[in-house]
Amino acid sequence: MVQVTLEPLKIPERLLMPAVFERAWTEPANRLKPRILLPAAFTGAAPILPGEHRVFIVFNRKGGAGKTTTTLELACAWAAMGYTVRIIDGDPQDAGLTGWLEPVYPEGLAVKNRMTLKNVLYGEVGLDEATYYTRYKNLYIVPSYEDCAVVEYDPAVTGERTLRRAIKRSEAPVDITIVDCPPKIGKLSTFTLALGGEVLVPSQLSGLDQKSNEPLRRTIADAQEEYDVRVRAAVLTAWGQTKISLKVGNEMAEHYPDALVCPVRRSVDATTAPDENKSIREYNKRSTTTRDFDQLGRMLVAPRGEAA
Repeated sequence: MVQVTLEPLKIPERLLMPAVFERAWTEPANRLKPRILLPAAFTGAAPILPGEHRVFIVFNRKGGAGKTTTTLELACAWAAMGYTVRIIDGDPQDAGLTGWLEPVYPEGLAVKNRMTLKNVLYGEVGLDEATYYTRYKNLYIVPSYEDCAVVEYDPAVTGERTLRRAIKRSEAPVDITIVDCPPKIGKLSTFTLALGGEVLVPSQLSGLDQKSNEPLRRTIADAQEEYDVRVRAAVLTAWGQTKISLKVGNEMAEHYPDALVCPVRRSVDATTAPDENKSIREYNKRSTTTRDFDQLGRMLVAPRGEAA
């Protein structure tokens, strides 16, 4: 198996978004400039030390918010830094992350013997047995297909901390686990929030997404009462110079005062790359979308060896 090695990006200063200690965009929409809004307590990202493990949960209760793209592009950014990253595909649909990334199964492994997230949640295998290579070095996936949706309705699948225990029992030398959550509230989303960790909230900039932001905030606030989760970043996907960008960006900054608020500029590459079964980073590393995710990734996790 030949794997693609993802290289760190060298982004010219003129293309970097400034990171500012502000909590609102105040200019008119047609003069908006992309910048990362920092919380008052932000002190810079820390590298992951040997033996340390961090969990990121990409969550939004609405479909089409950019969860899958955010999951894959951040995973690729961290893999390019040299970290070992495991993606858990918690969104069981054929048009999801597993279909985009395509797990690399061992040669000769029969389809019936390919383990998925479903097998983990039923307690049939551990997480490591359901982890497979991808086309990218340092990037692994626990796949999920449409049949995983059965766990939502099967009373035999209980225990909201099943997945959390599976991660604790894993012996794979993984630095980062990042989970792509399903676009609805149910067992799968509960199991992923019960992992605890750092929540990333992507939101596409549209009127419908804006209407869903208040229920989303309440859902996350309820989860914080039960689980050890905190919102680390609000990701404004398909960002542009529009009134809705201004409105949603300021609303997300208000809803999540302790989180980064990071625009990710829209590009044709973001819609074309999945058709080629490539990450945006591989498809066009010069894309503004790639650069924005790379910058966000470095603000969440510093490259190994860098001081905070």
